Amino acid sequence: MTMFHWVELRAYCHATEDEEKVVAALRTILPAGDVKREALGGHFGNPLVSLAVRAERAPEMRDVWRRILEALGTDEALHALEDRVDEDGVYHLRIDKQAAFQGRIERPSSADVIDLRAKVAAFPRKREIAIGLLRASAEAPDAPHARRGAPPDGRH
Repeated sequence: MTMFHWVELRAYCHATEDEEKVVAALRTILPAGDVKREALGGHFGNPLVSLAVRAERAPEMRDVWRRILEALGTDEALHALEDRVDEDGVYHLRIDKQAAFQGRIERPSSADVIDLRAKVAAFPRKREIAIGLLRASAEAPDAPHARRGAPPDGRH
């Protein structure tokens, strides 16, 4: 079963940032896929670039979810889940952009983030079903362990 219909990552590159470093941060979470670049203007007219990458293939989407669960742990990935899944069944998660550039997936410590959105493959398409599927996939026996650093079987 495919967990998601698609997974999308988006980050903004400010004039003071190196665009390649922002792309590298996105690649920490989703190594494959074409990065879409859109030039924007900042609030005060400063240059701003939106960088986005999207996965629609099952292996890539499973890999993103595995990376999230392994890095954050099940408890953190599912924390406030009701607030992170919208009415369309899209899971939202913010990831620290600077940590991602350094090869780590962490919750943000500032507003400098990568926005992850993932459309849960729920049928019927109801928010409650999407939330249940996310919980079940994260807590499944073959899912990455619930606590960061704990072995999959729960022994220490």
